[in-house]
Amino acid sequence: MKFIYLQSIEIKKKGLIPFRIFVAEKDEVETTRHLTFYPQIVISKSVYASRNIDRTAIITSPPFCDIADELIDEFTNSKLIFSNRKQFQILKSQFKAIGYNFNIKPLIIWHSEKKELDEITSIPSQKYSEQFGFDYVLKMFKAFSNKNIKQVQPPSEDLSNGISWKNYKPSAGVYLFYNSEEKVIYVGKAKNIRKRLQSHFSENGKRSNIDYSAVNDIEIIYTGNDCIAQLVESEKIKNLKPIYNTQQVNTSSPFIINKGLNAKGIIKLKIVRKDFLDNMSEKYFNRESVKQSLKQFCETHHLCRKFCGIEFAKGPCTRVTVENSTCICNGSETVEEYNERFNIAFREFQNKKTRSLYKLKGRNLNEDAFVYTINGIYQGYGFIDKFEEIRTESDILGFLIQQNNNYDTSRIVNSLKKLIKRENIIQLDNL
Repeated sequence: MKFIYLQSIEIKKKGLIPFRIFVAEKDEVETTRHLTFYPQIVISKSVYASRNIDRTAIITSPPFCDIADELIDEFTNSKLIFSNRKQFQILKSQFKAIGYNFNIKPLIIWHSEKKELDEITSIPSQKYSEQFGFDYVLKMFKAFSNKNIKQVQPPSEDLSNGISWKNYKPSAGVYLFYNSEEKVIYVGKAKNIRKRLQSHFSENGKRSNIDYSAVNDIEIIYTGNDCIAQLVESEKIKNLKPIYNTQQVNTSSPFIINKGLNAKGIIKLKIVRKDFLDNMSEKYFNRESVKQSLKQFCETHHLCRKFCGIEFAKGPCTRVTVENSTCICNGSETVEEYNERFNIAFREFQNKKTRSLYKLKGRNLNEDAFVYTINGIYQGYGFIDKFEEIRTESDILGFLIQQNNNYDTSRIVNSLKKLIKRENIIQLDNL
């Protein structure tokens, strides 16, 4: 048995928006674990602030579809216990959005809202903190232990249509559902293709939002690892726009660093979304990453923090007020001198190329997979035999499957940096 609690933000007209899930084993409630995920809709900064929620931690978390594999494996053949029916419906809607059958008959502890409120009155008031989630699950366990709750099993419904699962490997990859007109109607990814397809077609209960009767053929792209599976899935969804995919179909415009002049002719930088001819070439897909790049550029070349768009004070920047350095913003440097220094730095920035290779598990024992970036910007992925020597960019171009960078690929590659071992990150320019 597993106790499940979803922490959600309540927003007028939008209802409850989940962002964190807690899971505990019946006999190991004291070791409850949790996963944070990016909400399905955009939530304003003021909402996060008013609820004392760390916004950065939430928006840099993976979307629900990226943690679904792990949850499916954990929930398979387990009885799931929820505090109330609304909690179950929230989780069910998350799975439905990614096309997964999640139509089980749950165990519900509190059918009365008053009884539930009576049980949780002693929980700390900070309801959006991680500690609140742990305390809530513990209350669920205590309430469950004092009750005799029985589960009613739903009737079994076989959706497999005679598919032989032995034809599919228990390996990471991407799967595409085709209809009779050879059009892709759904794209998904899994760490275990065989298990995921079985869950699609053999799950008990009603069908998800996917019409499985329309699935005429299945295409599999094995990737050898989950990271490239995520990248391939995102690319296929954006290009094919399958009717049953609701996430990753569209992406927001990128942030860029625009170069312009103020009224006095001083070169200034500004973070914008609209594309301009005269800007730094890199495109970023979250504001925090572009701010970090801008800050590094400014500090490396000792430029004005105000005119680099880092500080917005009315007076001089902190290079003057804190570090007692000369700066254009207090008149201790001429416009001509500053602009010349800036243009030299700008050209150096544009010409600088840091090429990184992220080495990953391949599709077989004789192969490695890789993800390739330039200046941290995703360029594509590929597969290469282990005996091939990689020392320069030219060595990998023949194996590279070039891809476009976007919000989702940027998010996936950024998460890869945290997961991969340092020895598997190869800086090509340093070899």
